[in-house]
Amino acid sequence: MNKPSSLKLGLLAVAAAVGFAQPAMAETFPDKPIRFVTPYPAGGSHSLHAGVITTTAEEFFGQPMISIVRAGGGGVVAASEVARGKADGYTLLFGDPTINSLRPQIEKLPYTVDDFVAVARINYAPAIFVTAPAQPFKTIKEMVEWARANPDKLVHSSDNKNGFTYTVFELLKARTGITMRGVELGGGGPAVTQLLGGNTMAYAGDPSVVGEHIKGGTLVPLCVADVERLKAFPEVPTCREEGYDVSFQFWRGVLAPKGTPEAVVKQLSDSFGKLVQDKGFLRLMGRIASDVQYLDYEAFGAALKEEQKALAEAYGVGK
Repeated sequence: MNKPSSLKLGLLAVAAAVGFAQPAMAETFPDKPIRFVTPYPAGGSHSLHAGVITTTAEEFFGQPMISIVRAGGGGVVAASEVARGKADGYTLLFGDPTINSLRPQIEKLPYTVDDFVAVARINYAPAIFVTAPAQPFKTIKEMVEWARANPDKLVHSSDNKNGFTYTVFELLKARTGITMRGVELGGGGPAVTQLLGGNTMAYAGDPSVVGEHIKGGTLVPLCVADVERLKAFPEVPTCREEGYDVSFQFWRGVLAPKGTPEAVVKQLSDSFGKLVQDKGFLRLMGRIASDVQYLDYEAFGAALKEEQKALAEAYGVGK
């Protein structure tokens, strides 16, 4: 019998190394803190959710999870940083449909939709249209009629061009034919501050951002941009109930740079799956009027591809 050549032995060694590299990495992962990069300013829905996640994460990941705020460019600064980062599972992006599905397809950005892999969807939420008590309308119908009678006089808070709250107001304008002016403020925190200060007249914000203000009476809810009412605010009608076909949901999910080993992605996904069932985590989520709609990395990845395809078709990408 012929002995295997040194070349064959070398190739076998390489194959074995490749075959065992990912499991070995997963066995030791993580051995240092994980950076959880949030793309919007403090005070908005992302930073509130990131605070809940990172506060309760260590028990389920075996290492601290550090919340890193990288605001700028409507989320582009954070997304670009993570996309260029090392694909080892230690730097994660807290993403959303605008920076991960819509904007990379309709704008020229430093990253593409393919520069990330899905890890876990945490939840999603619709916008609630709100105004301040001093404004001349208290319902969505009154707001629409006021805007119709005063073209371009209604100034609303917004986050970023093609962002979540920007898109919700664009949908309302398209459905009603009214004209309004939006002020892009970079995130939910600054947007609410401007509304409370009387510098804008309306906003469409995440329940985690506007919820406490609604409960406290400093903001007036007009309608929910969803197909059903929110459990946290059952008295607030949907926009459809009020006669306006406006529905838009905003998911929050965790993504890693393309090339992150699947074994590491699965381990992260499984850890998030345990985290979202924790009583302490759920209690903190309840305090910001937020529910959990978890998807693991495979289900989230499939949903993400479907969403990106649908948005590309809707915006005529590639035509």
